[in-house]
Amino acid sequence: MSRAGDIPLEPPLVRGAGAAPVKEDRTYLGYVAAALASALLGGFALAVWMPLAATDAVPGIERAPRLVQAHGWLQLQGWAGLFVAGMAIRIVPRFAGRRPVPGRVTVPLLGLLAAPLALRLFAVPWLDGEAAGAAALAAGLLTAAGCAGVAAVLGWTLLRGRRGRGEAWRGFAAAGALWWLAWAPLAAWWGGRAAEGDGLAPAAFDDAMAWAVMLGAIGNFILGVQSRSVPVFFGRRPPPGAAMAGPGLLLNGGAGLFVLAMAADGAAAARLAGAGLALSGGGLCWGLPLAGAVRGRAHRLRPRARPAARFVLAANLAGVAAGALMAAAGAAMLADGSYAAAPLRDAARHLFGLGPITLLILGMARLIAPVFAVARTEARTAGWLERAPFWLLLAALGIRAGAGLASGTVSYDAWMHASALAGALGWLAIALFAADVLRAARNEGRNLAAIEAAALGPNRRPQ
Repeated sequence: MSRAGDIPLEPPLVRGAGAAPVKEDRTYLGYVAAALASALLGGFALAVWMPLAATDAVPGIERAPRLVQAHGWLQLQGWAGLFVAGMAIRIVPRFAGRRPVPGRVTVPLLGLLAAPLALRLFAVPWLDGEAAGAAALAAGLLTAAGCAGVAAVLGWTLLRGRRGRGEAWRGFAAAGALWWLAWAPLAAWWGGRAAEGDGLAPAAFDDAMAWAVMLGAIGNFILGVQSRSVPVFFGRRPPPGAAMAGPGLLLNGGAGLFVLAMAADGAAAARLAGAGLALSGGGLCWGLPLAGAVRGRAHRLRPRARPAARFVLAANLAGVAAGALMAAAGAAMLADGSYAAAPLRDAARHLFGLGPITLLILGMARLIAPVFAVARTEARTAGWLERAPFWLLLAALGIRAGAGLASGTVSYDAWMHASALAGALGWLAIALFAADVLRAARNEGRNLAAIEAAALGPNRRPQ
């Protein structure tokens, strides 16, 4: 029996001879596949190769700065960006009471988002001189076009949809859509600066933009989707929009200060970035426990879905830890007027990347993606493909954050080798998750047929 506030996570069995099954929109799987490809071929692969190259353990030491920037953007724009874009385009219309976005829009948009990732992986890090600059400029302009497209789709959906007004998720979705719109000129700006540097953007400029995008374009959807669903899983009411206004202002204000830091130099840039870290770190420490969960048991979920809740808890705990480190690093930067507290910033960046981004992607995908909802109708318990990625990512998170915190005291080689180990564990976790996505997608048709047959009853067959 359902209770007030329950969210149906399994496909409902609708009985009746006249009931026709709804054709499921599967274009979101293209975004998931592209995100996984970006992670496995690019972001997480470079998380292993780049630190080893930096210590000359493998070829590429002369390319290390370019590999650092490629790794960061393939993780942020590829792994996180594609996943967030695909799932947001799928679920925001449903939250807002609008029809799904048609494939004639989503499929070309996917191509526009994926094209610059190919340039970032296969061209920009490996070319030299004007060729590298031209590839970087093209990547920036293509990224701008793709981000503007995502912003247009989400913005139009929110403007036309009336459901959810006053709810927290809607404010974060609107802020996220505005940040995707802002990402467009920022990406073009990055392309111009990287073209001037023969494919390599200034380090402080690139770092500030990465924080702005991570907190604004990605962070808002992290808080928005969680505030709509996660509290209910743990037996709490979703927070009202007013309760999340404070964390939202801190998060978005901090992200905005990073944009200002991109336009500044020297001590002014460092202080603006420090203020951005301090504000957004406070927003995460405040907002994640309200919008998500950092303790408790997801007793509102069905037993088959409960293992996925561990991903959510761990992701939010890592996010709160990242927020605390960000606030501490930001305070140091404000006081010194320099890029101080590098170990804190490194640890915070990877706690956020492996926690509220990667762990949360895996957990929420298992809870809300239709392909996994259908897979949960299979008569089996959660297997090792579902459980192993959690422990692998937890180990990767601990090693990488620990390496960052210790980077000021241990040797450079030890720091880089620990980072490579964390990257290898993360790559394996994503590979196992990808295998599980493939298995669920292959079995989806069979499982849907079984659901339909059960809905029609033993004496009727589907037409």
